[in-house]
Amino acid sequence: MRYRVLYDGNCSFCKWVKGYVERLDKRHLLNFEKLQEDSGIYFNQTDLLRELHVVSENGRIYRGFSAIRRILRTLPAIKWGAVLLYLPLVPILGEWIYRLVARNRGRIWRFIQKTRRTFQIFSRKNRAFLV
Repeated sequence: MRYRVLYDGNCSFCKWVKGYVERLDKRHLLNFEKLQEDSGIYFNQTDLLRELHVVSENGRIYRGFSAIRRILRTLPAIKWGAVLLYLPLVPILGEWIYRLVARNRGRIWRFIQKTRRTFQIFSRKNRAFLV
């Protein structure tokens, strides 16, 4: 089954995660669309910005942590590990973690960028030292 994934096209963190997921989607079952380009027939922009939305071919809608579980189940490399996300109590914890990440995605992205720059500096210094 194919899925339509509505993500925030203005969010650098969201685009970064999307890039990783697309590389893992070997069967091309996920069709990523910027939520800013959604016509607004089924969803309003506020809901879309609040959490990730995934829509199946048959029209079923998954939001937030449920959307993450659905995406991970479609990826062959992760599919069997994704089953763990359905164990008892995991959805409660998963939903809490999802909301925490969603609220702080800008901060998380700035941290990732800072960490990347730090490691780039170290790798350049090491390369220069080795030459």
